[in-house]
Amino acid sequence: MAISFIDSNIQDSSGAQALTFAIPAGATTDDLILVFVKQSENTGQQIWDDDGGGGRGYTRLAYNRFTSGRDQETAIYYKMHSGSETNPTFTWDSGGVNEPMSGSMLIYRGIDTLVPIANYGYSVNQNDANPPNPSVVIETNNSWVVCCHAATHDDITAVAAPTGFTLRTQVWNGTADDHRNHFTADISGLNPQTYSPPDWQHTASATTPEYQTYSIALNEVQAISVSTYPAAFNWGDTGLVATGLGFEATQNTGKLEMWSDASGTIKVAQTITSWSDSSITFTATQGGLANNVAVYLAITNHNGDVTPVRQSNVGLVNYQAAVNAINPDHFWSFDGTYVDTGVGGAQRDATQSVVGTHPWVTAIADDATQAMQFDDILDRRECPDSPYMNVTIDAAERTVAGWIQLGDVQKSMGAIWKEGGGVQNLALISGLGNVLMAQAADSPGNAINAQAVAEIKLTPNRPYHFAMRYTLTESPKELRLYLDGIEQPYALTNGNPFGAGTFNSHSGDVTWGNSDNNLETGGTDISYAGQVDCKYQHWCSWSDNSPNSGALNKTTEILEVLFKRGALPKYTLALDTEANVQTALDALGTLEVEDYPLGIRVAGVTGQSNMTLTATNLTFNSRTSMQVEWRGSGVLTWVVSSGSELDDTKLYASNGGSIVVERPATFTVANLLAGSIVEIYDDEIANVGSHDTKLAYTNNSGTSFQYSHNGASNDIILQVIKDGYKEIKIPFTLGSSDQIQNIVYIEDTND
Repeated sequence: MAISFIDSNIQDSSGAQALTFAIPAGATTDDLILVFVKQSENTGQQIWDDDGGGGRGYTRLAYNRFTSGRDQETAIYYKMHSGSETNPTFTWDSGGVNEPMSGSMLIYRGIDTLVPIANYGYSVNQNDANPPNPSVVIETNNSWVVCCHAATHDDITAVAAPTGFTLRTQVWNGTADDHRNHFTADISGLNPQTYSPPDWQHTASATTPEYQTYSIALNEVQAISVSTYPAAFNWGDTGLVATGLGFEATQNTGKLEMWSDASGTIKVAQTITSWSDSSITFTATQGGLANNVAVYLAITNHNGDVTPVRQSNVGLVNYQAAVNAINPDHFWSFDGTYVDTGVGGAQRDATQSVVGTHPWVTAIADDATQAMQFDDILDRRECPDSPYMNVTIDAAERTVAGWIQLGDVQKSMGAIWKEGGGVQNLALISGLGNVLMAQAADSPGNAINAQAVAEIKLTPNRPYHFAMRYTLTESPKELRLYLDGIEQPYALTNGNPFGAGTFNSHSGDVTWGNSDNNLETGGTDISYAGQVDCKYQHWCSWSDNSPNSGALNKTTEILEVLFKRGALPKYTLALDTEANVQTALDALGTLEVEDYPLGIRVAGVTGQSNMTLTATNLTFNSRTSMQVEWRGSGVLTWVVSSGSELDDTKLYASNGGSIVVERPATFTVANLLAGSIVEIYDDEIANVGSHDTKLAYTNNSGTSFQYSHNGASNDIILQVIKDGYKEIKIPFTLGSSDQIQNIVYIEDTND
């Protein structure tokens, strides 16, 4: 069934706290009800409630606030018509101040009931009466895109939709509807792509309005479609389940495939263990597909109908997916975009109060191709205020984390980032030769007034991961700074012990770069500039209001996810055969691996699960945070050969495998009499003195015998036999260094 627009309903008020919509009479079962609401010029910030339209089962797709100029808050809601709908009420403020507000309800038919909305985009800024619409990903054929525009001021003199779009609703009547202007329009018949709608085409008398715009992709109802599927798995995993509709009751020629890309360049049929019209269970079958990549699931039924593809990650989940899994309120990748993709709160794109031109440069963390760079002390960039960060939040726990790289030595004090203002703020500061400091200043609340300082000075042009974490609920209460996942030992309260309660609400900008005002630091207001040169990547924030705990787990989340999963390697040994990977390691030559987040990444091995690599003349700088990462699923045996060093505490396997370190050593049996028989057994049996597997043997030794082994600790039994002398049995423990055992013979007087 093709998508069609059915009807609409608009509501507006010069002063209200909620909007109640009248569902059009033509709406019926399985129609999509899409609602766009806005309010403007509020005197005290509230939030469009996620109350399901007065408890009527609506999903709030998005909520955003933009505080520059005239404060404006918008939200998007949707629901599939149940067949017995009652009029919904969407509340902004209950029992507060009446403010100007308006909204549109749109009814669409022929929408996929399982996945009605593929995704959406959001954009915000000021001084544009004909704003751009954000790009949106279209997943299925014959899709529609709906664009929504909320505007402040009364400068629009004539209304016009984006080119090619049909205008569906408007609340506009010149100056009579000041603060309430909003518009919706749609376009039909779009096929899978990343679609960038044209700008709005209004006529305007000035360019002063602030705007918020949304682009929403609607999926056409499918004969066959997928609703749930494994978003991440490993090859060989069993019991994986995909659900949906239209698979047909029996499989016959039906198939579930994984594709190498969205167009199916390589297609591998998966092993089916059960099949029904709405559910398929399967085992992940690799075939010619790669590991640690994105793959695409597609199901074909017996009639030849094919579902839209769904992206999964096979093997190691990418960094951004791993971070999103721990539910950040806000998440800015700074990977060629300023968009906030946090899952716990509304988007707050870093597009406000921009000073300077910020080039995109080479990424400083994994799962990114670009990083944001500030190269002047006046450079700055803000995001809108957020109840999860800097307004109307009294937080007992917070975590803020990200990747930074200083391009020079910062001699004066500079603010890398700050949240809040002069007397109440969280901030990340550097100076005095690249000393890094996290601070939380809470005055007059004084629940926490402290600084945490890194143990080392940061190396220029070297990426670092930081996390600042405070908690007033744990015992002891603390503010801590983590550098490359490691808790730093220095935390100062400046004579102010942690107080009771929470860190009070702190109204002040959230700013990267130049902090624009004084920040209290240890009881003294200091005016900070920005960094001389700083790169930013993958910044995120948690509070105790968020779905995840505001004080992230120190090991499983800060160390294992935020640092280890995002650490870039200095050298990568690409996925290949064992012989070729060894050749690549040998090609590094005599080398001290530089100061870096990760020294060497071993991507894996083809044709087998386990791999052995021998490192010769390879050492690591003492400030290299992690030395070796193994991304294979089996065992990596790393042999520390001549001239090499390795710190066993700086190794990790990130994809289910493990690392075993071998340091070859020699066990010498000395002072032997010529003709002695020497045998070495593995001491495997519990009975004292018993032995089992023979490890080495000679029946005609000279004056010494040597046994070379892998250096692992191992209990052995040394046996020496010589005619005319008593048999010798000596228990011995082999270690990682060369060892010697001198033999003392005792004559056998019974001969």
